[in-house]
Amino acid sequence: MKKPTIASVGNLNLDVYFRIQSLPENDGAVEAYEAYIGGGGSAANFAIQASKLGAYVRFIGAVGSDTISDALLEDLKEAGVDVKWVKRINVERSGLVVVLIGPENGKRMIEYRGANLGLTPSDVNSESLNGVNHLHVALSRLNIIEAGVKRAKELGLTVSVDGGAGLSSYDLNILKPLMDGVNTWFMNSLEARKLTGIDDPISAGLRILESINVEELIITLGPGGAVSFTKDGAKLVEAFKVAPIDTTGAGDVFAASYVFAKLIGLDRVSRLIFANAAASIKVTRRGARAGPSFSEVLEFLRTVGYSDLTNEIRSILN
Repeated sequence: MKKPTIASVGNLNLDVYFRIQSLPENDGAVEAYEAYIGGGGSAANFAIQASKLGAYVRFIGAVGSDTISDALLEDLKEAGVDVKWVKRINVERSGLVVVLIGPENGKRMIEYRGANLGLTPSDVNSESLNGVNHLHVALSRLNIIEAGVKRAKELGLTVSVDGGAGLSSYDLNILKPLMDGVNTWFMNSLEARKLTGIDDPISAGLRILESINVEELIITLGPGGAVSFTKDGAKLVEAFKVAPIDTTGAGDVFAASYVFAKLIGLDRVSRLIFANAAASIKVTRRGARAGPSFSEVLEFLRTVGYSDLTNEIRSILN
């Protein structure tokens, strides 16, 4: 089988992590017992994970003119991601995110978008998408989502969207014309609750699917696994039991792994199992881009009793 070619559109950031016992009070300070940095941005994380799994990947975004931008681009290139379509914004710094990780691995983030705001709808065009099989849009800016979905339809590409927390602040009626016809829409349980006002993620997912014509809706449940919703109903696959260290980027690893599994032809349940496995490995490692390689996912699945699935995947790709 020919490897799929995926374009990922969205943010590219530098992430700065601090592990702390508690948040500081006003005008106070706390001591971090661990600190580290790494590349971030949901779309860039997605791109690197898809490349790790064996897809051909290009990233469409914008960076600044500082040395951080140079390092961020080099990180993508070293991971095998095509950065030809990344814009350089000469008067702006690249995006920066400070991640505060609490004692139970809960996290809070402070985001500076910077040069990411230089990405425009016109950057998602027939040239930047030439030769692409699938488009992934990972940000909450409605004009970029609209342009991406429209262009994907025109070019006959499949398309997925992960709008994050920002997208869940909109009304379903506003999102309906933008998301109509999207193949896969990713969100977490908190985002589903904010979008619908419904606490139960299964009920929330069914409500969204009743309102918006998407082929498939995926709601991730953290340690509870993930649910796929289609017109045929909901399918839940529980997560694998691991000891988490850093959950940052786990949703991006899950989304990239799910899209990859879908593009190579796995069924819904198998896709959920594959993506859960990749995300489970990621949360045991520090940094948003610490997702596993293709061989690591297959080995993990084999060790937890999914040898038949690993054999199926190998036979598809050989």
